[in-house]
Amino acid sequence: MARSKKYVEEKLEDLNLVPIMNLVVCLIPIVLFGMSLVKIGVINVNAPKFGMGQAAPSDDEKKPLNLTVAIAENGFRLTAGGADINQVLGVTPTQPADPAAAAGQPAGVVIPKKKDKYDFVKLYLDLVKIKDAFPDETIINLTADAKIPVKYVVGVIDSMRFRLEGTSFADMAEFAGASVKMEGNTQTLLWPDVVFAVAQ
Repeated sequence: MARSKKYVEEKLEDLNLVPIMNLVVCLIPIVLFGMSLVKIGVINVNAPKFGMGQAAPSDDEKKPLNLTVAIAENGFRLTAGGADINQVLGVTPTQPADPAAAAGQPAGVVIPKKKDKYDFVKLYLDLVKIKDAFPDETIINLTADAKIPVKYVVGVIDSMRFRLEGTSFADMAEFAGASVKMEGNTQTLLWPDVVFAVAQ
């Protein structure tokens, strides 16, 4: 004769969620306070273009300037495919020649470092001269060596985006403290369309 199985009903107690809810309520202000200390900045730049879908300009169309700023370990180099930058900036033959020109690349202007620091003031003033010669151009290519820290890339972008008050700066401190030139309620743009280019 088979024995009948006895089923024991176990009573499940409700979970006490009050301690967990108290913890969550305490964490919310801490997270909100922490987020107020985090500052996020966004720099508007474009990805490099590799020539896909770009038609070559006809003879009647004006050739684009194609201005490029290259950041190297020894300084900056300005080149352009649509103009002679040396002629635009009035560089005399007594200045050191650009080694890129000897290698068959487009001739450019080299802005060497000053006391192991990048000369952002000279870069800005040269970009202003080029902009005055080509007022319709807004696109500028930016490239850097692989070993260049990001802070210098951001510094170059900040130097080229807006036109500043004043036409000359005694030192980097005066340049960094200069205010952006205003036209009415809008900031005067210098080279607003920055495109990352592939270093060559």
